[in-house]
Amino acid sequence: MKNDNRLSFLKGILNLILLGTILSFVGIISYALVEGNGRKIDTILRIVMGLIFSGGYFVIVFTLKKILESIRKKDPFNRDNTVYFKRIGYYIFIVGVMDAIMNYPNPNHSGLQIISTSYGSLKPIFFLYLVLSILSFILSDVFRMAMEIKDENDLTV
Repeated sequence: MKNDNRLSFLKGILNLILLGTILSFVGIISYALVEGNGRKIDTILRIVMGLIFSGGYFVIVFTLKKILESIRKKDPFNRDNTVYFKRIGYYIFIVGVMDAIMNYPNPNHSGLQIISTSYGSLKPIFFLYLVLSILSFILSDVFRMAMEIKDENDLTV
């Protein structure tokens, strides 16, 4: 019962995040159109980069919902979840690279800068994305190993 409440709460949070990413799609397009400096290439580039960035979040949350559903069904150690975690790792890495590209030319003199030049800097959030993607790859391997151990135990019983 307590586990079901926690899973329902997590599903609700993921639904809110999905709603936020859908709203960010609209926000990105409207911002790019309103704030465009008259050059069509800049506007198109902003829209494409923003959609890739928000699309990455959308796919990550959607994939997490699939993993949560397998946990609800009491079958977390399956091949699909290992693939899902690996995909999430790739998506997080792509979102991190996109964030680094989008924010590199914005020199922010307030706050921590890791690699800084006169043209821009890498922010610490990039390394957080990197660590989270590595964590997702590790979870994929842990789930794969747990699935193999579970299969071996099922054969011996």
